[in-house]
Amino acid sequence: MTPYQPRNFTLTNYRFAGDEALDIPPYLFSEPAVIAIDVALATGRPLLVAGPPGCGKSRLAEAMAALLGWNFLATTMTSHTRLEELTVEVDHLRRLHDAHCAAIPAPLADPDKPPAAGLKPDAAYYTPGIFWWAFDRRSASRRNLPPDVAAGYLIGLDFPGRERAQPNGEENTVLLIDEIDKAEPDLPNDLLEPLDRRSVRLPDGRTLSAAAGQELLTVITTNRERELPKAFVRRCVTLVLAEPDADGLTAIARAHQPQAEPARIRAIAERIIEFRDKADEHGLRPPGTSEFLDAVRTCERLQISVDGGDLWRQIEGAVLLKPTI
Repeated sequence: MTPYQPRNFTLTNYRFAGDEALDIPPYLFSEPAVIAIDVALATGRPLLVAGPPGCGKSRLAEAMAALLGWNFLATTMTSHTRLEELTVEVDHLRRLHDAHCAAIPAPLADPDKPPAAGLKPDAAYYTPGIFWWAFDRRSASRRNLPPDVAAGYLIGLDFPGRERAQPNGEENTVLLIDEIDKAEPDLPNDLLEPLDRRSVRLPDGRTLSAAAGQELLTVITTNRERELPKAFVRRCVTLVLAEPDADGLTAIARAHQPQAEPARIRAIAERIIEFRDKADEHGLRPPGTSEFLDAVRTCERLQISVDGGDLWRQIEGAVLLKPTI
């Protein structure tokens, strides 16, 4: 059967060659991944990517940004992540500082510092989150102040990701929300409004929406350490990245290390499969693709073979098995 050819982006042999200048490594796509990405682009839905740690979930988003020629933004969830951090929050401490400086009588002001400018407009204390940057980069850079007002207060925030020049002034973006399962249980449902409506509600009650025609590919990853809310999953296109077999691992290593000795790569790939089977039997986490690539790099640079005796066993323990510490 003829392999599926993506409709929304160009990909030869399911392989992204990488970009050394931008430090973006090569990436090998599976057919299910290519189909799921096309569906996410066609529907405008977030792409929820599940799989074990180190299987390439996060790298998929970065590779897609490069293939599409879009801006790239990324954030990693923690148990402390709040919705306001992702949309917009008010810097109350900076506002309090400005209010305090404005209240200091002129004779008591520090002569070595310029006079306090006093309180700025409320929007000057907005801190744009990753969603605001994805929906409207230009207003986020000036905290939604008019251009002349922002210039007067020397407000010009830098884009917190990778920008790419796009035709006709477009601002299409790939947004990576990494490890959503580490966030508090309610946070995924809190994300439904910005994800569904592609908008951010500002503290003053106004709503900031993405420009008409602006495209956004949101990639959300999960290690499946916690079950996600069903309402959240229903809003997403889902993709489960399967662990590659020995042939798949060999192909991945050849893409990353084209000069590596093929026999050495194959031997390490087969050891990974052995470790994976044993880990499943004992309920342990098997080494992932990233750890496999570390082993290949190590053995290639140090010229060590898998049957290298004690030295290989020490490398095996340090890079692949990683006992509990």
